[in-house]
Amino acid sequence: MKTPGVLLLLWSALVVVAAERGGLHVEATDAAAASTQQSYLSEFRAAQRQMIAQMAEQREELRLAKAQIEELKSGAVRPSNVAFSTSFSVKTDKHIGPLKTDTTLLFDCVFTNVGDAYDKTNGLFTAPRNGVYMFNYHIFAGGDHGAGAKLLKNKDQVVAAYNHVAPHDINTSQSVILQLQEGDTVSLLLEAGWWVAAYTGHLTTFSGHLLFA
Repeated sequence: MKTPGVLLLLWSALVVVAAERGGLHVEATDAAAASTQQSYLSEFRAAQRQMIAQMAEQREELRLAKAQIEELKSGAVRPSNVAFSTSFSVKTDKHIGPLKTDTTLLFDCVFTNVGDAYDKTNGLFTAPRNGVYMFNYHIFAGGDHGAGAKLLKNKDQVVAAYNHVAPHDINTSQSVILQLQEGDTVSLLLEAGWWVAAYTGHLTTFSGHLLFA
């Protein structure tokens, strides 16, 4: 028969073992809870970063929208379509030139002026936006003098069309594609000694249009 001391020792041992097992269970439970919490925290932070990025994107879209509204209010919107076509406005057939000095040709009969880039008061086409433009012109005249015109970009010659004196009416034409910056000008120059016909039938013309921005 076991003595009370031995029974007490056995009881104490059982209590210690049970306590240790309970402690292990608590530690395992705490570790699982910590892992779950860390997972939730990572997901929350990822969602927070995504929300911040979306808010930044929305702020940028709002800024651009406000800028476009202000541009519309100020009337500074650059036209997406640009085209003009011109000739001389006369009541009777006549010639312009020959003159003693180089002179810008003023085409005051405007058939088309989409974008309002051509100014008939000074003969200048002013590019309303950066882009690639195409220009062409046709010169008609009598054969008593050389006929033609030079195309200028910002007062610098780019191309020319010319026909020599002949015993009959003469024609000459030219076309060119130019890359222009906003504000660049294009015009036709009548060189000293040349002439062009300004007839009611509009046989002399100057045209251009935006190919693409």
